[in-house]
Amino acid sequence: MPSSACSQYKDVVIVGNGPSAISLSVFLSGYRPYFKGGTHSNCYLNEKLQKMSPKKSIVEQDLSFLSEGLEGRSPNPVGLLFDTLSRPDADLGVENPSLLEWKFEKEHAIDHVVLGKGKAGGAWQSMDGSMQTLSFANWMELPSLSFKEWQNSHHRDESHANNGRATIADVRRYYGDFVEERGLGSYFRDQYVVTSVQKKFYTNKDVDSESGEVEPCKCKYKNHSFLWEVRGHCFHGDIDADREEFCYCTPNVVIATGTFDVPNKLSITGENLPYVLHSLQEVEHVLSNNKKKKSQDPVVIVGAGLSAADAIIMALKMKRPVVHVFRRGANDSQLIFKKLPAAIYPEYHNIHSMMKGKTINPLYKAYPNHSLVELRDDNHVLIQTTSGGDILSMDAFCVAILIGACPNLSFLPDNGKNLGIIPRCAIDSKHNPIHVDPYSYQCVAETGLYSMGPLVGDNFVRFGLGGSLGITNHLLLTKNKQIQ
Repeated sequence: MPSSACSQYKDVVIVGNGPSAISLSVFLSGYRPYFKGGTHSNCYLNEKLQKMSPKKSIVEQDLSFLSEGLEGRSPNPVGLLFDTLSRPDADLGVENPSLLEWKFEKEHAIDHVVLGKGKAGGAWQSMDGSMQTLSFANWMELPSLSFKEWQNSHHRDESHANNGRATIADVRRYYGDFVEERGLGSYFRDQYVVTSVQKKFYTNKDVDSESGEVEPCKCKYKNHSFLWEVRGHCFHGDIDADREEFCYCTPNVVIATGTFDVPNKLSITGENLPYVLHSLQEVEHVLSNNKKKKSQDPVVIVGAGLSAADAIIMALKMKRPVVHVFRRGANDSQLIFKKLPAAIYPEYHNIHSMMKGKTINPLYKAYPNHSLVELRDDNHVLIQTTSGGDILSMDAFCVAILIGACPNLSFLPDNGKNLGIIPRCAIDSKHNPIHVDPYSYQCVAETGLYSMGPLVGDNFVRFGLGGSLGITNHLLLTKNKQIQ
């Protein structure tokens, strides 16, 4: 395996290449959003917008001042600000035009690199393309190119035929095309796996231990007492011999890896047996490869979220019997289905209706208030009521345990546990997101380390993009302070 010295310096290294990372690359490449005029329905925000200098982009504004008082479905005020400027009154169900216009200003470009394990688009590239997005199509779009514009230019079908939602296939094509059409390809590195992000203290006289030469990136530490060292390996082919190590030095690292890397497990006997699956991708693969294999044994699906619902839809389409096991009651107020409008999400409400026994499907059997207790190597499954009652046994074609996922932050010291709102606990987008400054998205615990997207609690693409504005604004402020 060829190795390389840490000789590549970048002003910013972005770990992850999903929509949040793509959005940040747009800003760092030199694109700037300007208020183009018009009236916002929020009188307080509108008054501030009207007083802004039209010669200054939103990146140059006081984000704390502009975002003050905004409310919405994001815990991050800059995420709310960017969303309400891009999609005014979106939560009211209207599709108003953006109040922003985009200009490409090359002089503002910041040298950066985006490192992703797969193609640009992140986790969206591995999802089942026939499924529909949870969000409306225009909520999935990236800065400077609307989803509708992309559809029209690529002769794609209008999403409005599907209640305004897009297919996963179209979303991942949009993200991939976006990178090329906005000229971002030179910043992206596909098949790059980051294995270590560490803080390194040194002077510009540090030398390579083997060659004795001054290491190039360390001559660029400028006003920084340390740089971040980002190491990993990349693939240039299909065999391990084509694997090559890489290393970047940078004053600024952005963690934008999302939260779907490591599936949650039940930690029960037999969970690692071959017929037990933990992701929709695995379910799709197994069902697709066994279309002709007839079996009366059911697909046992565990979980009461949208991934479990998607797996049920997938199995029923293939005429497979389904046993659905979930811990909550079917009428529990915390079920996600209760929060989705039936007119927009009919497929999920049909699943919920089956869970409650209101809709009957001969291929579907629900076991509310039950949990999986043991999996045996003969495909034998044991389930039990959550109150500890009788144990039921059945044979399964396969078992899909779909109970959420957590991020893989193994490349950070102690898996990033020092970065959470609750220190020394595992990072979780719902219960313990990475603790960042609400305006700069810089980690409270580490200077020069930023995070955005689901890792900071923004699980919707539309809000995660606000991190791009906050980070770019902070980099500009930091640069101006160094010049003064």
